[in-house]
Amino acid sequence: MLNALNPVADINSYIEYFNNHGYAIRPELFYDKQLLDTIRLDEKNFVFYRLANTTPIQNNAAKLQIRRWAPLQAHTVPLDEGVPPFSDKGSMEKYEINTFSYGRYMEFTDRVNFEVIDPVIAHYTKEYSIVAMETLDLLARDALVTVASAFYAGQVANFQSLTLDCKPSLEDLRVIALSMKKQLVKPRNGNRYHVIGTPDFYFDMIEDSLVQKYMTINQTTKGFYDDMGPIPPMFGLEFYETMHVDNSGEFHATIGGTEDDYLLVARFNTSTSEMEYGTADATTYKVAKVDGQGNPDNYVYDSRTGQKASYIPNLKHWDLDAYNTAVGDGNGDWYELKVDRVFVLGADCLTRTEIAGHGNAKMYVKALGSAGVLDPIDQRQSIGFKIDSVGFGSTRTEAVAIYYCVPSQLNADFN
Repeated sequence: MLNALNPVADINSYIEYFNNHGYAIRPELFYDKQLLDTIRLDEKNFVFYRLANTTPIQNNAAKLQIRRWAPLQAHTVPLDEGVPPFSDKGSMEKYEINTFSYGRYMEFTDRVNFEVIDPVIAHYTKEYSIVAMETLDLLARDALVTVASAFYAGQVANFQSLTLDCKPSLEDLRVIALSMKKQLVKPRNGNRYHVIGTPDFYFDMIEDSLVQKYMTINQTTKGFYDDMGPIPPMFGLEFYETMHVDNSGEFHATIGGTEDDYLLVARFNTSTSEMEYGTADATTYKVAKVDGQGNPDNYVYDSRTGQKASYIPNLKHWDLDAYNTAVGDGNGDWYELKVDRVFVLGADCLTRTEIAGHGNAKMYVKALGSAGVLDPIDQRQSIGFKIDSVGFGSTRTEAVAIYYCVPSQLNADFN
């Protein structure tokens, strides 16, 4: 994965090593800082950046430029005697991928000592190794989303037309694969296109009529019924599961002549006993968080302790309370209708570039006093990571499709 970060993979092994080689850790400190596993996604969910073909650029280059030449077509028109034919023409399209740097850090006081292997420091060093991988995966996923063709469950016209009835369907995925095949998009491996979906997606797909028929005919798929996971390969599609996706009702569109970000919302109308659907616009209802003094608050808080955790610049959230106040009529509240984004990918769907030798994440440890006059009496220290230069892009945009659907369990509160 990230070779520079592998040495922090096992906290307990390092603590044991230092204890057995004469490095003392005061028991009262150690036992007060016993750690449980962090509740987060593990490495196997970060699947998008692994799809990329890596093409480094030289140190003196600012961006990666990739060229694709237009194909020449055969024809069967005979030559006229003594008359040269018209010349064919060369045509080329180019793709440019820029690189950027990314990083995060965390400060500690002098109460946490780097001279011993402190479990807190070891834990957050390991955590940053996963955050670095997650950052790369987010960049890869965002690059795919930017260029993807959109397909909607039930073949509805657009995102805002999605309803609870738009459940995932293998027939829809077959249409997407057929579209790629017609555009001469090669499968990712062998003769199969890759489908990356969520557990909610596969929860419904196992009951799809075509999948059921395949299971009935093929007598060797019992294992897929025993385990909760992706369905077996079929119809030229190979299925993978991840939880690192953006399942939300947010989308960008032009509605009523206004281009904006919107949120798909729904409610059960208690008066008519029917489901209703609508949209909230970001200009009015997507707002920045503020602290008790009205200042921007860009921290994500731990839901269990209420303490600050991740800092995310320009953090905003959808204020559905304000939406319900503005449009409420006493017939039920509006809630976000969550939409699943399933990726269907062919060959050349993603390219990763980096300045040669600078693509891996690097950990930084700044001990007490390392800030010089900014830390005059050794009170501050920090750890962090930085990815010097990395960029993602697609060199075959036709090889990227997103299938938007509404799995039943993703919106179970409406059922």
